[in-house]
Amino acid sequence: MTRLANISILFSISAIAASCGTVMVYLFARPVGEAITVSFTAMCTMIFIHFMLTRSQEKSAVSEAVNRLEERIAVIDDDVGNLEGRLTGVEHNIPRRTREEIDPLFAEVEVIGSLVKQMAEAMADMETRIEDQGIAIEDQRTKQAMLQPQPAQRLASPQASVAKEPSVDLASQAAAAFASAASKPMASPQETFTETRASEIKRPAAPRMHHPNAALAEEIRASIEAGRVDLYLQPIVTLPQRRVRYYEALTRLRKANGDTLEPIEFLQEADRTGQMPAIDNILLFRSLQILKRLATRNREAGLFCNLSPSTLMDENFFPGFLEFVRANDTYSDLLIFEFSQADVAVMSAIEYESLAALAELGFRFSVDRITDLRMDFRALADRGFRFAKLHASRLLLHEDDLAKSNIHPADFGSLLQRYGIELIVDHVESESAVLELLEMDVRCAQGFLFSPPRPVRADVLQGAPNPRPLKREAS
Repeated sequence: MTRLANISILFSISAIAASCGTVMVYLFARPVGEAITVSFTAMCTMIFIHFMLTRSQEKSAVSEAVNRLEERIAVIDDDVGNLEGRLTGVEHNIPRRTREEIDPLFAEVEVIGSLVKQMAEAMADMETRIEDQGIAIEDQRTKQAMLQPQPAQRLASPQASVAKEPSVDLASQAAAAFASAASKPMASPQETFTETRASEIKRPAAPRMHHPNAALAEEIRASIEAGRVDLYLQPIVTLPQRRVRYYEALTRLRKANGDTLEPIEFLQEADRTGQMPAIDNILLFRSLQILKRLATRNREAGLFCNLSPSTLMDENFFPGFLEFVRANDTYSDLLIFEFSQADVAVMSAIEYESLAALAELGFRFSVDRITDLRMDFRALADRGFRFAKLHASRLLLHEDDLAKSNIHPADFGSLLQRYGIELIVDHVESESAVLELLEMDVRCAQGFLFSPPRPVRADVLQGAPNPRPLKREAS
């Protein structure tokens, strides 16, 4: 742009000089040589003046740019100086603040160490006193034995011996009982209470009486044979996004008249009559169909599948069951077998061996319907349990039976997380409950608030007939 402007100015100067020469020749009748000389001189003079003006403008522009650059450099110098000052302050303040924060911790550790030392000395003193008391009781028993009448004296006065023997026997028994009690370490009231609670924990609950119902058993058998076993799914969502992370597979039986049997109605009778393995077989087969359908849609949603302990113990059914899941172990990360806490509490070595066989294939387990927070969840984690379901009313202290627990429900999730178990709160039915769960840092929830159990459409299970009973020939 500047170059074009210079060319146009030079062209204008040349035109002016030529005009001057023409005026001198035709208007003033001057010789042509003189006119050309004057025109050339005027042109050079104007070019020189233009050159000087242009240089002056360029110098001014360069000076202004240099001034702006110097101002910017000065601002940068100020910023660098401030940054150096802050870094120096941080270098001096961080060690001081660190010492101020660590010194109280060291003081508390020293106090705790002194308290532990005092406790150990008190326990040693108590053990010494108990040993001295036991020695004194032994001396007392020895003196009582020396004061007892000899056999000769008893023969000489049989009536007196008969009159004295009961009192002597009672005294010796009391002394022996007291000595045996004193030889044991003295227990504090808190320890006594803990032992009592432990005995209550270990004591199995009395099984609920179930009266046989032949009509219901026949209805269950007919529903299984006719394929009237429906599969329902209920989502388990993440909080607070409410994105579906898992599904729980639930079974319903349909009677011949179209009425639906809920699990609470047929589970006990089906378990009593040995029909639970067949129901679990259908549930497992259709659950795998659901997982395959989800896999085709690139959805990584897991599926909780409820199992009965009788399925794990059935020697005719479980080997085929194990072979079937081994053939589909690619879904081991997505299929979770679920058991109630009451069933887990009474499992024997046979069920644990079956669980170990499933765990070796990569399958994980879940415990639901938790009513006792004092269960050994570390042992469950060692056996492959990675999920635990707790009723929302129990976690939010809406029920009084948690007074028996030795942990606050709000800390239950942290306890499970320590053992690698994820807490899922079910039966969530209100937005206020969701807010409370978020405050407790609960990440998964299930309930009618998000969605009730919905039946699986027929097109999803299309091409999935009822599987044949997985049995092996009895040896």
